[in-house]
Amino acid sequence: MNLVLIGRIFSLLACILMVIIGYLKHKKTILWAQNLQFVLFSISYACLGGIAAVVGNMVSLLRNLICLKWNLTLPLQIFFIGFQGVFTFITTQNRWIDWLPFMAATFITLSLSSKKDIVIKLGCIGSIICFGTYDFFLQNWIVFGFDCFSLVTSLIGIYRIKSDKKEAEETF
Repeated sequence: MNLVLIGRIFSLLACILMVIIGYLKHKKTILWAQNLQFVLFSISYACLGGIAAVVGNMVSLLRNLICLKWNLTLPLQIFFIGFQGVFTFITTQNRWIDWLPFMAATFITLSLSSKKDIVIKLGCIGSIICFGTYDFFLQNWIVFGFDCFSLVTSLIGIYRIKSDKKEAEETF
């Protein structure tokens, strides 16, 4: 099997997981699922020669692992956003489109300090919009389609969070 085919298989698995993540409601479950998604995308990008994406995914994986164990404090948020920004500046042509993955990571990083699942879900939606725009302009149509599906499932996830909260308020 050649590396491009292997890369595309892992990318497809990561995209399917990305859509499933949209349905998830709780921070820990979202983070664990994202961690698996980052690993799958990293394998995909490594096979396809996208080393910058591999490093970006590994930084996000490290961020999520820290967030699962401890609170994501302001200094840690600044570190991860700064590291991702410097890495983006060094490894890209610094066009506006090159900064969309950075903005996506920033939305999630900023939302992860919240204890409210809906805030984290909104950070995920901001990230999806950035990556959807990125994939659209790169004409990466398959992944763009999955970005759209992921946006829909994330909106459903927000609805589920709100309806669970409403049900909990009605029982008291």
